Amino acid sequence: MTYYHDDLSENPSSLRSFLPGLLVIILFVVGGGIFVKSTLAANIALSSGNPIEFGQSVSQTVACSESQSLTVTPKSSFVNATNGTGMYYLNSITVSNIPTSCYGVDFTINAYGNSSNSALSLFNSTSKNVVVYNNSGTFIMGIGGSGASVVSSPGAFTVTFTTPVAASTSVFKLTIQSGTHSPICIDGVGCRVGDIGPGGGRVFYYLASGFTCGPTRSDTCRYLEVSPPALGLASFDNDAVNTSARTWAQSPYQSAAVPNFGESSTAQDIGWGYLNTLAIIAQGNTNPATSAAALAQSFSGGGKTDWHLPSYDEVQILCNWVISGSCFGNAAALNVGVGATGFVAAEYWTSNEWTANTAIYARFSQGGFQKHTSAKSGARLVRPIRAF
Repeated sequence: MTYYHDDLSENPSSLRSFLPGLLVIILFVVGGGIFVKSTLAANIALSSGNPIEFGQSVSQTVACSESQSLTVTPKSSFVNATNGTGMYYLNSITVSNIPTSCYGVDFTINAYGNSSNSALSLFNSTSKNVVVYNNSGTFIMGIGGSGASVVSSPGAFTVTFTTPVAASTSVFKLTIQSGTHSPICIDGVGCRVGDIGPGGGRVFYYLASGFTCGPTRSDTCRYLEVSPPALGLASFDNDAVNTSARTWAQSPYQSAAVPNFGESSTAQDIGWGYLNTLAIIAQGNTNPATSAAALAQSFSGGGKTDWHLPSYDEVQILCNWVISGSCFGNAAALNVGVGATGFVAAEYWTSNEWTANTAIYARFSQGGFQKHTSAKSGARLVRPIRAF
């Protein structure tokens, strides 16, 4: 079933006036088919098992692409219903032919009805902005992207909505704009190393495939962020005001193994810091004035309650990133972006117990040993991190 329509009375200038700098793509709806002004065609393949294409692809330019046109292809899918009814929804949008001049930008896509200047909700019931971050040619979801996913390929991406909410018959216009990537990432979406994280710290680690994390290590995280310096609580860093340190354990527990700590070598891995910290505190090390773990957990930057004392591997990644060089003889994950501040060539506690009366600490300096251990009664600096 194919429809044609050439009475294109809708003028995109009004959209350009209230959304300056946007690429405006005009789509028209007739009987479920969506029509693109530049092609005057809509290809609808019924019962084929394939997504329904809203029309031939549209090529236009945005600010970052200069004279090179991006190609935008919206697609729909049919969602059935138990009562025998169903509906086509805007399900995905592909943007291709993206040049390297668009590295580092956020693409923001919106959809509009026939006459309203209010953007339509596209996914997550109420989410209207589709933000995709171009991280040097690798495309990832940007701010507010929970409920959508991106498939990245060279010079192109396809964003797909997990539960689309915009009926195909309601979509008349699409807009896409390029803009500066927001350095503040929200809810673990669209972050890059060096960004300000959801807790107000610096993101210093990213693993696309994710790692196990959380209070019971049943969650999946992709990022680590480190707290900012000079938090107003002693020993988070070695600035001029806050110079005192903390013991790893309080006096009654400095010669007692932490119960239910887990296998010691495994507990040093990325993603173990939070569970380790909770175990240390559960032993009775609850006073931020005398316990490194309690002090780390007491920080609540960004309103987050999952700040913790990092595991050894988390500290090693952090050390590499902070000093822009190799810590502990390991050159992995060197800092190539914005570094954290407030660190000195000093000793920082990890959340790892070594024996009943010793724990692991790390020195932030090049050429240090892989592991240092000390009595739990020793006083060393604390820098909280969190995983998300």
